[in-house]
Amino acid sequence: MPDSPAVTHLFRQLPVVILLLLGMLSSSAFAASSPQHLQGWEYRWGDSPVHDGSPLWTQNKEPRAWQAIDFPSNPPKRQGQTHVWYRTQLPENLWQDPVIYIYSIDLIAEVYLGTEKIYTFGEFDQEGRGRFQGWPWHLIELPEGFSGQTLHFRVYSDYTDIGLWGEVKILERSHLLLEIIQSSYLDLLVIVFCTLMGLIAFAFAFMQTNRRPFIYLGLLTLAVGSKLLGENQAVQLVMDAPLFRTYLTAAGYFLLPVFIALLLSEWFQNKGQGLMKKLALAHLVYLILALGLSLIGVLQLSITYPLFDGLFILTLTVLLYLTAKNFQNLNQDQRLVMSAFWVLAVFLLVDMAVAHGFLPWARFPLSVGVLVFALTLMVISLREYQRTQKALHQLNASLEDRIKERTASLQTYAQLERQRSNQLTLLNRHAQELEDLVAELQSFQTLEQAGNYLQQQLPQTFQPYQIRVQLLDKAVPGTNTTDSTPSPYQWFLTLEDIHLGAQTFAKLHLNPDPSLTDQHQLEQLNSFMGRVAERLSMSLTSLKIRQNLQRLSYEDALTGLKNRRFMDEALEREIALAKRNKRPLSLLICDIDHFKNFNDNHGHEAGDWVLYTLSQVLLEHFRETDIPCRFGGEEFVVLLPGTGKETAATRAQELLDKVTSSPLTYLEQDLGQITISLGVASWPDQALNPDELLKAADKALYRAKQKGRNRVEVAGNNY
Repeated sequence: MPDSPAVTHLFRQLPVVILLLLGMLSSSAFAASSPQHLQGWEYRWGDSPVHDGSPLWTQNKEPRAWQAIDFPSNPPKRQGQTHVWYRTQLPENLWQDPVIYIYSIDLIAEVYLGTEKIYTFGEFDQEGRGRFQGWPWHLIELPEGFSGQTLHFRVYSDYTDIGLWGEVKILERSHLLLEIIQSSYLDLLVIVFCTLMGLIAFAFAFMQTNRRPFIYLGLLTLAVGSKLLGENQAVQLVMDAPLFRTYLTAAGYFLLPVFIALLLSEWFQNKGQGLMKKLALAHLVYLILALGLSLIGVLQLSITYPLFDGLFILTLTVLLYLTAKNFQNLNQDQRLVMSAFWVLAVFLLVDMAVAHGFLPWARFPLSVGVLVFALTLMVISLREYQRTQKALHQLNASLEDRIKERTASLQTYAQLERQRSNQLTLLNRHAQELEDLVAELQSFQTLEQAGNYLQQQLPQTFQPYQIRVQLLDKAVPGTNTTDSTPSPYQWFLTLEDIHLGAQTFAKLHLNPDPSLTDQHQLEQLNSFMGRVAERLSMSLTSLKIRQNLQRLSYEDALTGLKNRRFMDEALEREIALAKRNKRPLSLLICDIDHFKNFNDNHGHEAGDWVLYTLSQVLLEHFRETDIPCRFGGEEFVVLLPGTGKETAATRAQELLDKVTSSPLTYLEQDLGQITISLGVASWPDQALNPDELLKAADKALYRAKQKGRNRVEVAGNNY
């Protein structure tokens, strides 16, 4: 079985941990320069335009557009803006292995050193927006020669805060990792303690007639521990899944008022019991809506925190009132629990105030409040343990009789378990064979080859199970296994397409053995086949993506024509064919006249539309055997197999006339007309190899430009 990602990540971190341990044993490890907080920040609202793949704002132009700020977070006059840039100048390099540490980012960011992007958190779409990815800490590696360079941060956030949060400093990598471990180990101990106390509470719950109070106490303790676990920085060293940890934190945080309200509803009975249940239900509905809507992409998880904090404060107010009103009616253990909870609530409120900027940022020890609550639960558990000793002695006396009664049933159960174990062994073997089959699928070039292979190989691989693969004649778009109603033993193989969504490629059919009547084994087999379908679907999707990438690597995204890479390969191939068949080959280079002025006058969007329109004219004008390509910028190249110089020149002149006589409009705006200049060269008259042919046509194009543009020039024998 393959290692889990978390285990793999842990082993990757072993060298770092070893270095840290060695550093702790050697005083020289700490002789490096101390951490230095970055200062001299400036900000600028909006998002930078991009030129040649690099944001223009990273080129230190327009210095007056930048404004000073003490810390790169929440600049003034936001007014609903979601994009901001920050920059600062890095200090001299006084470190051996320098990194930049950021406590957190609201919400996603790109980091540039000079004009080079060195770090990305989150994914930016074409509009510069992106989905919330959690609140982890960040380690940004610095290359050599960073001293004195400008560090830029491009930030997007639709949250109440925008920018960096907490602290931003430069320090040694080993120093940072040691600092993370030192600041997190106490929280980790508290988390382990909370987990233990929660499990103990569950254990005591099953010893009680009324189990719910201890169950709610255990769940409340685990919820608090989950919040600490999700926020613990050291966890990120072994589990690099920030969004998952943020969801874990949110779930634990949002569940706190649910369990405390349910607990009080058990203690208050008729006095406030109904109100407690309503509060618990309201928070539970909020939890489901917040996490559910964020998981399906309707809203971002980050925006659910401010509303919950307001609701939580209102709930705490109600709880405080009811607790004070009913405090005298509670027993000693219940009073102790409520006192500990209010200590925890104070810590939560202070932590909330720091998170929303009402208090200055600091590493607030929330784990102390959690520890107080967990210790209280331990005290109560010890008391409960003493009270249950007598009942346990009586229970032990009756256990022997119960053991005898259950021995017979256990023998029957053991026989059934052997059958289940045999099936599990068989399924494990098939799982290994499935991985071999998936590896073989990756060697195919097309989905058709992979489908035929599955039809032949899958039934043989999974014997003695009777499996049949049904390939669909054509992929069905929009089919999803959750929306369809297949038979009980039928699974879909689906392909994920970025434009069309899920598409059904094939169906798996299973005929189970009639002698297999154990429901657990049937469910086990059904679950295994579901994983098989999912694994094969992922592999087939990967194959489809490779096919698409192969196609896209030869295609220009704007015009749909073949690109320079394809043209270079096609030119060599066509000259080889021309030599073999002793046929002429012509090459035409076309360039739009004064295209830069056109872009300046009408905008780049209109310019892109002109490039696309010209590409369509090329496709219509030339033969299917001709090969029009986008050479780069506003230049196009057309390969004319089997065409001599005179015919190529005629076709070029016809193209020029067609373009010149066609008026252009874009978004109901009259753009006038464009003109083009063309250079024509032929093999073998003007060249003997691809480079010479291309240079000859390019020189002819240059002459056309020199002679006034809007004309066709044919290369001579001497180019």
